[in-house]
Amino acid sequence: MTPTYQDIGQPKTVDFSKLFLDPNNPRIAPDHGTRYEDPDAIFDDEIQKDLTKRIYDAYQAGELEEAIVAQGWIPLDPIIVWEHPAKPGHYIVVEGNTRTSVLRNLRDPRLEREQMKLERFIKGGKTPAEDVRRQQHIVDQLEAIISDTEQLVVYPVMADTIEDLEKKLPILLGVRHITHARPWTPYATNLYITSLYERLFRDRHGADETLRLESDLVVRVGEMVSLKETKTRRNIQAASAFGRFKSNYEDQLPEGEAFTDADHYFLELILQNKYTQGQFAFSKDSLYLPDESEKALFEWAFSKPRKSEDKNPNIFYKAENIRLWAEMAKYDTENMTAFASQFDVSAPETATKSMRIAEAEYLHHKAKQTPLNTLQSLLEALKDLKGETMVTQAGFLEPTLQEIADLTDHYLRMMKGDSDAA
Repeated sequence: MTPTYQDIGQPKTVDFSKLFLDPNNPRIAPDHGTRYEDPDAIFDDEIQKDLTKRIYDAYQAGELEEAIVAQGWIPLDPIIVWEHPAKPGHYIVVEGNTRTSVLRNLRDPRLEREQMKLERFIKGGKTPAEDVRRQQHIVDQLEAIISDTEQLVVYPVMADTIEDLEKKLPILLGVRHITHARPWTPYATNLYITSLYERLFRDRHGADETLRLESDLVVRVGEMVSLKETKTRRNIQAASAFGRFKSNYEDQLPEGEAFTDADHYFLELILQNKYTQGQFAFSKDSLYLPDESEKALFEWAFSKPRKSEDKNPNIFYKAENIRLWAEMAKYDTENMTAFASQFDVSAPETATKSMRIAEAEYLHHKAKQTPLNTLQSLLEALKDLKGETMVTQAGFLEPTLQEIADLTDHYLRMMKGDSDAA
């Protein structure tokens, strides 16, 4: 089934006060939120305030806010809503939650804060005139944006029932955020796919059954969002495992530290290679890492304060170390070395070297091989990378690929006798 004009109705104008954030949106509610059957919970003031805060804390909505304040409100992307049948005139924003949150924040508390600041400037009499003019411009701009958005043009999802909505949303959001040009972050995508799977599982087995992977349900979810079974299964596994890992270890992080969505990449990389799947005992039917594996991952990657990648003292100082570990294991098999065996999930405390040192020793050993062997190994490794992985993990992989490209260009110019490259 593909989205058609029948899935989205004609645009309509609604009061901004009648727009409500969607607690089922995976980017906002990591625990999959409140089902649509409970409209009182969805429209509750405190829940709505909490959702706004979640967006600002997790998704850098402040950057979008400053852009809107500077440029004014430009309604380029549609806001897609669903009118709850139990609450006529109340619209749940299923696409456009970040923009809705920003417009809320501009009303309260941003406008009042900027107005008070302007009053202090004027009453104090000591603020430079240019600063007063600048502050007056901010207040004027906020008031104009609020006036321009008292009513908004929105596009309604044509779904008369909750069941109908839940059938159409995976298609509408999947086209926009999973397989199209505006992808969610990998963790948000995986949370959404997991929520779809859990709904199907609960519909089949009820609320009390322990969640587990069932292949036919995985296939059905994959069909909803246009993903193959293996990718869908790994997405569900990664989100589920990361969720439980966070819950078990959040209170053991160093003071001032917090897990981020990017840390979910550790779980994705574990699942992408048979060697690391085996080391962490993360089988194709597992939803969670075993306790022993969670302990090793925490001790190696999160037990010490992570100031920055360059100054990260943890044994695994970035998620890509998981991939490197698998590469070391493959190299060990081919060359009778033992670089990967320095890290033992069953005894994480025996890993006395950081991955930085192990990597340096590994690369030094590889450098003893002929340049042709080195380049052939690199070429084979690049061929093994999946296209969809490259897209979803662009933020992590682009700097490394750029460095490879720069070095390749440098060596090619050297081989051609370019004196500047020598």
